[in-house]
Amino acid sequence: MGIRFLLFFLVLAGSTLCLADEPSFGPVIQGYGPTYPIADRDVPLPEGFVYTAVFDLASYPGEASALNPYLVSPARFLNMHARNGVPAANMDLAIVVHGAAVKNLLSDDAYEARYGHKNPNLELLIKLHEAGVRIFVCGQSMAFGGIAKSELAEPVKVALSAMTMLTVLQSEGYALLP
Repeated sequence: MGIRFLLFFLVLAGSTLCLADEPSFGPVIQGYGPTYPIADRDVPLPEGFVYTAVFDLASYPGEASALNPYLVSPARFLNMHARNGVPAANMDLAIVVHGAAVKNLLSDDAYEARYGHKNPNLELLIKLHEAGVRIFVCGQSMAFGGIAKSELAEPVKVALSAMTMLTVLQSEGYALLP
């Protein structure tokens, strides 16, 4: 049994040497959206391309005290593309939030009233908004969840429904990123 453990440990230790560099944060959204450098990619980024994408966010797999990992995806998108030479002007992103993820859009006061602590997603929401990401919430999900517009964080805009907003944005050329 001891030799197996030793072999396992040696293989594990050796494999960590082959791992990529540590992920880094920024340059657009500091502290969020870790990405890795990919120096040996086969597909170059198209010159002058404008990335127009909408993130469809409905899930919230964690506890109320945890950051929603799906909300980090737009930060990763911004950071990795900026790090690879895509100017901010060439990234037009939106997020449409519905379902269980709607609670991530509450102000600190509303979140604290419901869950007993500040909203762990609020700082990221504000940074995304400051980076030009538009954030929409499904009015239907709000109604089903008993959430008033006055409870939402400042950068959030209320839409009739997520289905409506996703349809409108896609008809305007936004690529859907579920």
